[in-house]
Amino acid sequence: MSKLILLASFGYLASTLLLLARMKGYWVTLPRAIPIVLASVATTIHGVLLWLTVIDTSGINIGLGVSLSLAGWLSALLVLASSMSKPMESLGLLIFPFSLITMWLTAILPPPHPLAHGIGIHVLSSLLAYTLLGLAAAQAALVMVQERRLKQRQWQGVFGALPALAVMERTLFEWLVAGFVLLSFALLTGVLYVDNFLGQHLAHKTLFTLATWVMVATLLIGHWRLGWRGQRAARLTLWGYAMLVVGFAGSQFVLEVLLGISA
Repeated sequence: MSKLILLASFGYLASTLLLLARMKGYWVTLPRAIPIVLASVATTIHGVLLWLTVIDTSGINIGLGVSLSLAGWLSALLVLASSMSKPMESLGLLIFPFSLITMWLTAILPPPHPLAHGIGIHVLSSLLAYTLLGLAAAQAALVMVQERRLKQRQWQGVFGALPALAVMERTLFEWLVAGFVLLSFALLTGVLYVDNFLGQHLAHKTLFTLATWVMVATLLIGHWRLGWRGQRAARLTLWGYAMLVVGFAGSQFVLEVLLGISA
């Protein structure tokens, strides 16, 4: 197991260093496939390690370390999948080190606890949806900054290595669609497997999740029918993700810290 973690760590690190060298102008002739292949090997191993940790015959194991590692793995997977058809690998400069850190957190943080298959599927799909929408929110923030810097004719640094603005926007909507599908599935499994919403203090979280679902649906329809894009799409994405943060982190703070209720 430790050898697999070290091998995946090498893949993430080597890919990041090669991408950084290309950004700085070194090894310009280096094929773009090399860092992609290295990161793909790392992501595959990362995924296998997660599978062995999460999937159990008696249930699904979920914990803080697993949740963070899942976010890191999905982030790297999305960058690599997008790089198959678009020059998106430069985002690996930000994502691959994050994935590397989260992979190690599974081994460092307390072990996960098992959940029954039904509720485990709901929690797992929710984590994947929140991660996807979080990545879409980060992409939206990059689009906003990139558009502003293009207007100011400032392309140096990491932002100069980012793909074209049109490619970034197209990727944003691809990630939003994937996040919307997973969020819909998470809501459906919540209806099927979660009992006593009020007793578990889940009503407020469900309300904010539904609000996010409506906002993302509105944004996607507005994009397809009315051509919404750019700053408007980025702001709506950030507002939608902010609702998730308020619904889950903010309400948890109110319940546990201010009201002294264990959610």
